[in-house]
Amino acid sequence: MEFYERVSGARMHAAYIRPGGVAFDMPHGLLNDIFIWATQFSGRLDEVEELLSGNRIWIQRTRGIGNVTVKEAQEYGFSGVMLRGSGVPWDIRSVLLVSAAFLHALLRC
Repeated sequence: MEFYERVSGARMHAAYIRPGGVAFDMPHGLLNDIFIWATQFSGRLDEVEELLSGNRIWIQRTRGIGNVTVKEAQEYGFSGVMLRGSGVPWDIRSVLLVSAAFLHALLRC
């Protein structure tokens, strides 16, 4: 969030990204700051994993959360990743092989 604020000048809903590009160039030093953050992040990620992986309380509170059965997924009308994650072998991209040109021609009618 800090980097986005610095580049856009706004905290939320900034108009930085626009059709055809961006509103203005990044501030000097931003790429270097992002690089420094990214190089330190992997070590912090290891700390978080170490803290949570063996934490009895964390495991008790998070075990089984987010499990959705096939029946529940279908009843709730899940689609895409949520549907496939519950075990339904459904991917509309392979089931309904429709090209963009076909859709364009269909919608013009």
